[in-house]
Order: sequence, then structure tokens, then C-alpha cells
Amino acid sequence: MTNHFESLEKKLPELKAVASELGPNAFYAQEAIRFRSMVGTLKAITFKLDTSAEVDERHITHVLSRSLLENYFWLLYIFDDDNKKGDRYGELINSFKKDYLKLTNEPMLPHKDKLETADASWATLPNALNVNSMLAQVKNDRGERLDYLYFIYRITSFDTHGKNLATIGQSTFGKIANFPILDLKAVFDLIANHYLVIFEKLRNAGEI
Repeated sequence: MTNHFESLEKKLPELKAVASELGPNAFYAQEAIRFRSMVGTLKAITFKLDTSAEVDERHITHVLSRSLLENYFWLLYIFDDDNKKGDRYGELINSFKKDYLKLTNEPMLPHKDKLETADASWATLPNALNVNSMLAQVKNDRGERLDYLYFIYRITSFDTHGKNLATIGQSTFGKIANFPILDLKAVFDLIANHYLVIFEKLRNAGEI
């Protein structure tokens, strides 16, 4: 059985070369490298990364997965249609600009002088698609819709807030709450496989 994560690791020299550029290809390469670093660290610590994981592991793995999933969804969306790749990357940049402007507009935020200056006109940029809408538009390399991944994304997002502890669930529902531990090993394999698909697409186009 193919180990997609190990196969992706072998692409690191080429990914690092592309990562030094600008644009959607560089975003892909930088995120693939970040994915490799984060998942490689979890594997090195020997987290189980499946449904047999302990709750203490979940507090770390689910939170980190949330970060990896968001950029994975963006990459699926950007590279799903070659004719729209540039425009969709532009949507990502606009999303960053709006979030950054919101950050710098926080009235109680100290040390603003240490941040890059935001352009007030960014407030009028169009909003990016939400994750569910983005997933509903894309397919994997086998032509399958991937909107089912939204469930995994929402569970990891909920965990990110750090309040999903046993006492809170029991106080809320009057019993030990059923909140799933995800099979992240399968999720990471899916991501690694898709990053390999993008890699081959770029190689075939002479862009790697």
C-alpha cells in the first residue's frame, strides 16, 4: 500500500524550490512543506492519530488538524480548475487582507506600530466563500465531491476553542457526552495524496 506521506517527503527538494517563488504554486509548496513538518512531528511523537487515540492526544491533534484542513481546502479550491487558479488565489489574498484589516482595527490591540500597515480600502473587498461552499465546488482526483470533509473540519474547529472537556459535556447533557475522536491518519493520507496529485499536475505543466 502506498505511503503517500513518505512519497510527499521525497518531493521536498522540488517543493522548496517552488516555495521560494510567489503566487498559487508557491502557496501550495509552502503549505505542503508545513503539512509535512506538522504531521511528521505528530508521527515522531507516536500519536495514534486514529479513533483509538487518548483524549489528551486529541487536545493536540484535532487543534493542529484544524489549521492544516483550512489551507488544504483552499488548495483544493484553487487547483480544482486551472482556468480559475489565478482568480481563486486572488480570493485567498483578499481574504487575508480583510482578516488583517480586522486585526489592526481592534481598538484595544497594543503595539500596532510593530505591524504592517493595512489599507482601509480592503474593507470593501468581496468576502471569500465559506468552507462548506468551497468544498461543494471541488472534487478529488477520482471525481468525488469532498463536502463530507466539512464534518471533520467542524469537529476540529470546535476542539480549537479548548472547551470540549468531559466536565463541560457532562454538565451540558447530564451524561458523558459522545464527541468523536477522528481518524486523522486517514485524513492526513488523503491530504498527502492530493498534494501529490497537485505536484504531478504542476510537473506535467512544466511548473516544477
